[in-house]
Amino acid sequence: MATIWDKIIKFSLYLLVFLVPLFWLPFSFEAFEFNKQYLIFFLVSISFLAWLARMILVEKEISFKRTPLDLPVLIFLMVAILSAIFSVDKSSSLFGFYGRFSNGLIVLLSLGVLYFLITNNRGIGEKGVAIQGLVKIFLLAVFFVVLISYLSIFGIWQKIPEIPPIMSQRTFNPVSGSLEGLAVFLAIFLALLVGRCLIWQIEEGKLSLIINYLLLIALLGLLIIVDFNRAWIVLAISFGLFLIFALATRIFRENVNRLLLPIFLIFISIIFLFFDSNQLTKFSLPKEPVLDQVTSWKTAFGAIKESIKSGFLGSGIGTFHYDFTKFKPLEFNQSLWWEIRYDRSGSHISEILGTLGILGILSYFLLVGSFFLISWFLIRKRETLPFLLTFLAIILSQFFYYQNTVLAFTFWFFLGLAVLSWQKPISEKKISFKDFPELSLIFSTLLILLSLLLLGIYFFGVRFHLADVNYFKAQITPLGERKIKFLENSINLNPKLANYRIILARNYLLQILEEIGKPQAEQDLTKIQNLVEMAIRQAKISTQLAPKSVASWETLGMIYREIQLLAAGATEWAMKLFEEAIKLEPKNPVLWTELGKLHLISDISKAREYFAKAKELKSNYLDALIQEALIFEREQNLEEAIKRIEELVVNYPFDIETRFQLGRLYFNKDRLDDAIAQFENVISLFPNHSNSLYSLGLAYTRKGEKEKAISAFERVLELNPGNQDVIQKLENLRKQKIESLEMDIP
Repeated sequence: MATIWDKIIKFSLYLLVFLVPLFWLPFSFEAFEFNKQYLIFFLVSISFLAWLARMILVEKEISFKRTPLDLPVLIFLMVAILSAIFSVDKSSSLFGFYGRFSNGLIVLLSLGVLYFLITNNRGIGEKGVAIQGLVKIFLLAVFFVVLISYLSIFGIWQKIPEIPPIMSQRTFNPVSGSLEGLAVFLAIFLALLVGRCLIWQIEEGKLSLIINYLLLIALLGLLIIVDFNRAWIVLAISFGLFLIFALATRIFRENVNRLLLPIFLIFISIIFLFFDSNQLTKFSLPKEPVLDQVTSWKTAFGAIKESIKSGFLGSGIGTFHYDFTKFKPLEFNQSLWWEIRYDRSGSHISEILGTLGILGILSYFLLVGSFFLISWFLIRKRETLPFLLTFLAIILSQFFYYQNTVLAFTFWFFLGLAVLSWQKPISEKKISFKDFPELSLIFSTLLILLSLLLLGIYFFGVRFHLADVNYFKAQITPLGERKIKFLENSINLNPKLANYRIILARNYLLQILEEIGKPQAEQDLTKIQNLVEMAIRQAKISTQLAPKSVASWETLGMIYREIQLLAAGATEWAMKLFEEAIKLEPKNPVLWTELGKLHLISDISKAREYFAKAKELKSNYLDALIQEALIFEREQNLEEAIKRIEELVVNYPFDIETRFQLGRLYFNKDRLDDAIAQFENVISLFPNHSNSLYSLGLAYTRKGEKEKAISAFERVLELNPGNQDVIQKLENLRKQKIESLEMDIP
């Protein structure tokens, strides 16, 4: 008879399998990964406690079913723990990088425990876990995933009033924040469905077979609509390798026609790999900027070469953001997405290499290789085939895509199911204490202590979740005291997270700039001083919490850069801070350009050197090119400055800043008509460009065209209400206009 603990184990596991692909919440900043991580940890810990309680309180013995994969699993988990201990960013290694979460140690250990829960609670009936029961629950979850995704793509959710904003996006799906992540998941699940079709038993019923094929067709349709090349590659290679294996071993010799299904799917995959399905479906869906394979692997190899420690244990699990900023190849700056600081690799395998080092990748391949080797000898067991094909698709997907929470869960879940399908544990180890009440007391005490520890973790988990809820509210609140309050609440609830402090410091900086932008008579100097102190304090704490974060040093540098006129020595501090940021991201042309700007006043030769470095990193980085040209203006060589900027305008005719700078230089050279032409070009591209409107007003004023000058300044005032300088200029122009009219009266 099943105990209450058996029921808790089964219910927790079944609920976990059903909810992980579907679970998300609209209240936190990251709706998917963050909440799935909480769900996994909570349900796995509940199931784990129930498992221990059953053994200690009911069975009075500790029993553990050993399997051939236990040792490889434990080795990989141990390497991950060591990697986290020696990590360059321990917070990211423990919890996962903020905004991604799925690559942290907590999630990995939770999924490792899930594997052992599945393999140690085998059985069919009231006690234990049934393989087919778990698979059917997973099938049901995927059915809802597919349904929800279709409703998103066809815009059905948008027609429902009061729906969370995230659901109104056509890319919305409960698996991932992108359709690409969904496509990879569906490719893996398609492999499972094909495996089930290949070994289908007549006694399972025609209705079940029909449902299986209908779901397969629905999945294929969704894959065609999303049309993610890497998903097609995973399918083509998975079924191709399986087909080679099936023909070589002749496992379907009694009914070879069953192989027509994988052959058909190989052809479909190859067709859509080279054919744009948008031409057929007329769908135009947003694409996720996934990091390319070359950059992913070059970053990983760069990371393991940093030091002996990095070679063996990597930079630390969950720290790909550090690897990328420091070791991305130079050619990445020529890509379309060069400004993105990627926190995930384009390949999970390359990320393991970079973040867990050589020991990590070897232990992972030991785990995967052991699975396939054992499955090879057990392939004639019918229940093993679908899991083998599914696991093959999972491993291949890890070469072509990063790992999100659902994909990580799928890996460990199917690993556990595959081991269950082998039905051959090596042995069962037992420690009985039925005749030793003292030993029973010790284990019971340990169980109580573990329960209290988990309760403590739950308490902090709730605080961290509330912190993220406040952070999300801050993101959707306009700049002001209320936004600041939400950010401060986030920090109070989770003071150890640097990201909250970085964003709070930047919001303080925005308030500083807003206050400085007011007319001098209206500025509150005490408020400005307080804001400066608070911004610097938060940014400094962020550098202490995350000393390997470029964003922390960059934010502190930005603050000192903006208060150069308010605080003595701020320029020197800004220089030092940007230099620290450059140490962490040496191939970022933006940082070198900002450092060059800071040297413009004190050391033009240094500034020119830094702008040249930025050009070396990215030859078409426009800001560096503009600043390099403007150096000639500082050297009183206005003609050369104009010549350089004119060349940039020819090469970048739609860049607003370049045209504005050319207009400004023309104005300073007293080429008023040329200046006006440039300012008007900017305004035609960007009608609300205040600087160009203001400069246009000055140019018309100098030309004596008062009506046009008044019109330009009036538009500036609309964009900047209360600007005393503009108000004064308008008053003077209107006064001059009146005086001119009076002189014309006969």
